[in-house]
Amino acid sequence: MKKIILSGAALILLALGALAQQPDVAQLAVHYKFIHLRDTNNRMHPFTQDMVLLAGKRASVYKATPRALSGNPPPGLPTPKFGTQYYLFPAEKKMIRIEGLFNSYQVNEAFPVVEWHITEDTATKGGLHCQKAIAHFKGRNYTAWFCPSLPLRSGPWKLNGLPGVIVEAYDTKKEVQFIFAGLDKASSADVIKLPNDAIKTTEAELARLKVTSQKNPDAFSKALTIQAGGVPGKSGPQIDMKPAPAPIINNPIELPEKK
Repeated sequence: MKKIILSGAALILLALGALAQQPDVAQLAVHYKFIHLRDTNNRMHPFTQDMVLLAGKRASVYKATPRALSGNPPPGLPTPKFGTQYYLFPAEKKMIRIEGLFNSYQVNEAFPVVEWHITEDTATKGGLHCQKAIAHFKGRNYTAWFCPSLPLRSGPWKLNGLPGVIVEAYDTKKEVQFIFAGLDKASSADVIKLPNDAIKTTEAELARLKVTSQKNPDAFSKALTIQAGGVPGKSGPQIDMKPAPAPIINNPIELPEKK
């Protein structure tokens, strides 16, 4: 009997793991204006980007909009995959981050658990009746406005776990803001699916790759040329492509906890 119970538990775990990898159909597309004061010495010019949350019953993904990612890459190169995508699978307590450095890299993270305190305060955001919740998370004190009539426990970035979609959130100092910019019913093309070409890596290896691309831009440029089918110094699609200087970030979105 004991062996049967263990086997049954193992099968359940395997089924949950397989379920997490299956595509989910998005129910809603929530749009945000993301604002982050990266450099406290340059408060007049915070980083801003248009973001979208695709929320489904079993999964969600928060990422930059196609318009925010569009650009004019050099001939022979695909559109750079700037930004970061956050995939959350709440039932399995699983989170996967996808980073784009002209290749997609996959990093598994601990599932973000936010200890919310739901208040009685209410407000209207874009015609949606919302309720206020507060929490201390990743070194910052956040206020979130969630919509109980949209009963999906999703939100922007790593914010999740409320009984309704988080349509707006910001920290006390307004240095990190997710401003509600609209809500759409997801289309049939809005499928929450991990990219097939993502290279699995670790946090340490990804950090090393980022540093290398900044410290040795010439080698990085040659690697991209070869990848596009050219040979440095010979005829062919030569690519003069160097990484942009790393942004100054003295105020990361995640702050160390004060001891």
